[in-house]
Amino acid sequence: MRSIICILVAAAQLLATDAFTTPQTTITTRSSQLNARPQARSREVHKNILSRRTINEFEPTLPDNWEKALEKSIEAAIYAPNHKRTEPWRFYLLGPKSIEKVCQLNADIVASKKGEEAGQKKLKRWLQMPGWLVVTCVKGNDDFNDPTSLAREDYAACCCAVQNLCLSLHSQGIGTKWTTGPVNFDDRFAEAVGFAPEKEFTVGTLWFGNAVGSSPSPPLKRLAVEGTFTKVE
Repeated sequence: MRSIICILVAAAQLLATDAFTTPQTTITTRSSQLNARPQARSREVHKNILSRRTINEFEPTLPDNWEKALEKSIEAAIYAPNHKRTEPWRFYLLGPKSIEKVCQLNADIVASKKGEEAGQKKLKRWLQMPGWLVVTCVKGNDDFNDPTSLAREDYAACCCAVQNLCLSLHSQGIGTKWTTGPVNFDDRFAEAVGFAPEKEFTVGTLWFGNAVGSSPSPPLKRLAVEGTFTKVE
């Protein structure tokens, strides 16, 4: 009798847990999980977009996983919207020699406008940036000033790619800063980086690495959704 009671108690406990499921309960559980996943993904993506910040101060060394993280982010970048599927983006990861060339070139440009002291100050700061990625766009034969041109669309696609890349790195705990200073468009810049200026033009340089301290606070928006969103009948 005691053994029968033990068996009945064990069976009752089994029925009360997830260890015992009928096909119907399995289907119901999977259905609820599938319904919950889009909402969870939506919250995660939205949070990642809103929490990304431009990082101005980086730790001097890159994290251990930075190469794998960067490759993953470039994969995200090349899935940006791209009319005509031209895939115009190109990515150049700079090493120590090319970084020094770019930093010195920028210092020379600054010094020519603001003096030698300003140039050396800028050189010191730029040499502290841990990760360097230059993004370029392949040039076409049409006029960029034509709003319907493929050149205009390709540049827009590259900008979307940069945003994808920054968001992907951010989701992996790596900060970025997208820079578009004058040095990016100097003819000597292309030589320092290693691309042909007659075939490609610079979209920007991305600094990346671990941010120093906590993430910056969200900037105050001059215009909220209500100030930028218009419903047209």
